[in-house]
Formats: sequence, structure tokens, C-alpha cells
Amino acid sequence: MTDNQIEYQLIRSSDLSHEENYERWRIGVSSLFDAVPATDGLDGFRADLSSYNLGHFLIGRSSAVAQRFHRSNELVAATGVDHLLIQLYVSGQCAYNADGGLAKGAAGDIVCFDLSRPMRSHTTDMDIISLILPRAMIRLMPRVIDGLHGARLDGTSTLGILLGEHLMTMAKLAPQLAGPDGKLAADVASVLVSSGLSAAVAAERGTLMDANLQTIQVFIERNLTNPALSTEMIMRQFALSRSALYRLFEPLGGIADYIRERRLKLALLKLASVGTSRGSVAKLAYATGFASENAFSRAFQQYFGLRPSEAIRNAREGIRLKADIGFQESNWMQAWLDKLHAKA
Repeated sequence: MTDNQIEYQLIRSSDLSHEENYERWRIGVSSLFDAVPATDGLDGFRADLSSYNLGHFLIGRSSAVAQRFHRSNELVAATGVDHLLIQLYVSGQCAYNADGGLAKGAAGDIVCFDLSRPMRSHTTDMDIISLILPRAMIRLMPRVIDGLHGARLDGTSTLGILLGEHLMTMAKLAPQLAGPDGKLAADVASVLVSSGLSAAVAAERGTLMDANLQTIQVFIERNLTNPALSTEMIMRQFALSRSALYRLFEPLGGIADYIRERRLKLALLKLASVGTSRGSVAKLAYATGFASENAFSRAFQQYFGLRPSEAIRNAREGIRLKADIGFQESNWMQAWLDKLHAKA
């Protein structure tokens, strides 16, 4: 539905049977998670949702009974989006596993999930505000963004309180944020989310936040597909000695490993775009800056544990899964996510 050019969806448990309520909720969140009630059966199931598509971002508020949520590798491949999900727990708690990182969030905390990666969570009865932003809107260096999956911002910290209050206000004003107001709200949210989550990463994981390093990483990101990208190219660009550049990247595993890792992760995002015909692996290798198909294949298998040809087939299976499970017209969330993807 639309209201002053704002698309929105509402789920009201009071208007539905438990079974109808669960089915509408399950479909509504199916592009984000597989959702299963924490208790057997649907007796007593309740889930309310108000969700808004502001064009530049999605925001909504949900109140529901305890559940288990799972975003599998297959669902990641099927939905094919590259956004971040930021959740403020107004009330309730969650325990989650983000790529092997185990953590808990309490009322007031803000938790971030990278929708290009798998996760699991188990919640109590909850009241949550959820914000979905395209990765391109996060104003942090790529390496820090990669570390945001499962990051938790303490709700009692100064930045936690500021971001939490802002999310509450955005959710309240969402029906009014059409046109330029929505873009302004997105820009403000981007700044606050970036500041808050970078603080969370720095506090919990000790991530390096050096400004010079950030500048070089942005340069690397913009040149990943250029086969000429190398240590020498970066030294010339930034007038750095080899030893200075090596020292700068030593905490990140070294400059060569960093570039290779960024290229491999780019390849993972491009899997579904190269097709499955003969030569697809070579196409993927050259599209991500590798000098040869053999070098790419060895690096890919060593890093991800499977051959790139297998990963390409898996990605195509994900697309077929997307068609098989329908992501039918009633799955409005997928359409919204795809639109954000197009705008990113």
C-alpha cells in the first residue's frame, strides 16, 4: 500500500487468527529470515508489524512472541541483497550467532546483521525497531563494514542512547518522511549508524581506525577490478615506502593478503552474474582483478573451502530457489529490498 508516495505494510494480530497471523508474519520476514515460534504450535502466537519503504532505506517496528530466526546460506543466495539490518531492542533479549560469533543483546542494545552473510538468533518476547540500509550508505572503510556482522552497540553508552532515540523517532515519523525528508532522514541515520557501530566494533573487537589506512582502503576498494592494483601502485599513489605500507597493513594480515581477500569477497557477490557456461570461472577471475584463472581458483578454494565452479552452481541454485519458493507478490519485503539494491 502507499500513502503520500510511501509504501507501507501493516500486520495486526488482533485482526487475525493465530494461524493467519503467523502466515502473514512468516511471509513478511521471509526474505530476511526463516522464522519459527520458540514454542511448539501456534496457540498464543502474536506478531504485529508496521513497516515503511522510504526509498533510501526501510524502517519498521515489530512486536512479537519469542522466536528462532535463521538466515541460511541458501536464503542469502536467494535474496541477493547487500544491505545491513540494524535492530534496536526496545524490549526483550536475543542470543545470536553471526558467522560463528556468539553474542547476546539486551533491551536498549542495538545489533547489526550483514544480510549478505548467514546468521541465527533466538529471541524472547520482543519489541524491536529495524532499520535496513544499503551497504553503500554506511560511511566507514570497507574493512570495518565487513566487521559489523553481529556487532552490538551498548544501549547504555552515549552513542547507544543517541542512536536508539533517533531510531525511535524515525519509526514514529516514518509515515511523514516522503521525498526530500526521507533522503535527509537517511543521511542523518547513515552518520549516526556509522558512528555508533564503528564505536561498537572498536570497543568489542579493537578494529584499527587509522585515517591514513582508511584512505588507502577506499582506494583499494575502487580499484579491486583493476589487475594493475598492487603494492607498487599503492606506494606510488600515496608516496609511501614499502616498509611504511607493510607496517600500516600488518594488523590486517598484510597488504597482499588484504587485497586478495577483498577481491575474493567481491567474487562471492558476483557469483550469480557470470552464468554457468564454460569459461564462467575465468570470467569471474578477470572481473575481480585476478591475473589468471588458476591463481583465482587456488585462492578461492583455499579461502572459501570449495571450488569457484561449485560456488557458481550454488549461486545459480539460490536463484532457482528464489523462483521455487515464489517470493510471491505477497512477499512485499523482497520487492522493497530489490529496490534498495537498485538505488545503492
